[in-house]
Amino acid sequence: MRISSLYNSDAMMAQLGANGTRISKLMEQMATQKRINVPSDDPVAATRLVQLNREQSAIKQYQSNITGLSGALSSQEAHITAMSNQLLALNDKLLSAANGGVHSGQDMSGYGAELSSMLDSLVASINAQNESGGYLFSGTKTDTKPVIWDEAQGKYVYQGNNGTRETTVANGINITENTNVVAAFSGSGDDLEMLNKLKALSDKMQDPALSITDYEDSLNEMLALSGQSRDNVAALFTDLGGRQNRLTMLGDAHTDVSMANDQVVRDLSDTDWATTSINLQLYTNSVQITNKAYSMISQLSLFSML
Repeated sequence: MRISSLYNSDAMMAQLGANGTRISKLMEQMATQKRINVPSDDPVAATRLVQLNREQSAIKQYQSNITGLSGALSSQEAHITAMSNQLLALNDKLLSAANGGVHSGQDMSGYGAELSSMLDSLVASINAQNESGGYLFSGTKTDTKPVIWDEAQGKYVYQGNNGTRETTVANGINITENTNVVAAFSGSGDDLEMLNKLKALSDKMQDPALSITDYEDSLNEMLALSGQSRDNVAALFTDLGGRQNRLTMLGDAHTDVSMANDQVVRDLSDTDWATTSINLQLYTNSVQITNKAYSMISQLSLFSML
């Protein structure tokens, strides 16, 4: 087989070009400290990196949702704690007032005024708002004040609804954001029975024309209703605590998965500095050897043998 000098030249130039491309790629990897700079560097690993980055973005959004929801639940918990304390104080005041044998009419009027003030505090807690001005306990109608006094009906009415707001905190997992507080003060539905009967009792106690015998039954009934409301509010703590604990566990799980994904991303994409340096030196040596060989071969001629 005859090998022409042109073939030798083309082969040498091709080899130099291939080695030069490899050197350029290795230098790029060292400069960026990334093994994969374009998908063609490693198509399989590049596909895996896209999947991991998508998963990391989703986890980041879930963690953001968990942070926001945890803050919202903590705010609700603070206001429900206030309601619980107010109900305890209300119960103590009712027990004291129920000992009517040692109280004058003026004393009972004073109790009535205190009950009215406690009622206002309870209503204010139910009408609590977040930092954005949205109402915490009005269901999905966050721009509507939950409880108002309706002059036409002469009673407290609930303007919110029983809808639920949910936040996605993991793939396929939603957690309820709002808490149905109005049910804790209602006999059935959202009638606010406890608040309305407390209002009626307070008015009776402040009426100088009435004696304790005129509202003794109402006072005893109010003691029972306040106890029921206190138990209902305590149940809300259990529900809130369960949701908070679930958020904590999901948050920890997201953190663990995110850390594991970060490690896989580094393993797939980061440059192995030692290996890359060795390969760069090898290809540099190869270019030098190829250049030297090409130079020596190009000087060969049959005429020099004559």
